[in-house]
Amino acid sequence: MPRVRARRPLAITGFGTAAYRGAGDRGGRVLDVVEHDPRTRAPIRLNGVYERDEAGQAAYLSELLEVFETEGVDSAFVFLFAQPGYPHRPDGDPQDDLDRAGLGIVKYLDGRRGRTYPDMEWEPKAAFAAVARRYRR
Repeated sequence: MPRVRARRPLAITGFGTAAYRGAGDRGGRVLDVVEHDPRTRAPIRLNGVYERDEAGQAAYLSELLEVFETEGVDSAFVFLFAQPGYPHRPDGDPQDDLDRAGLGIVKYLDGRRGRTYPDMEWEPKAAFAAVARRYRR
């Protein structure tokens, strides 16, 4: 007689990608585009110019959430809400906009206040809206 296997809960404890074009294809190497201080290991800047792609980050998360739901995953945790070490710097050199490589679904504004939530130092990205739509149901 075949053994019946009890179904155990399945949780995906962290998945995500950055907001630059092609980040979703890089897997666990998504942060390899960041230069770090050799002494402190703090992120300094991007090692090249990477096109900002918030829609790509949002699509990546949406697609995975769809797969997880279809396959019966019980819980899935998006990595990451905010990444303060990777601030959004839209007005200067694109290589200084560390948020492009950050995995946050919000842009950390590094001391500035956001427009959507004026009392917060972050602004939602397209990925924030995609995750919100998914869990609104």
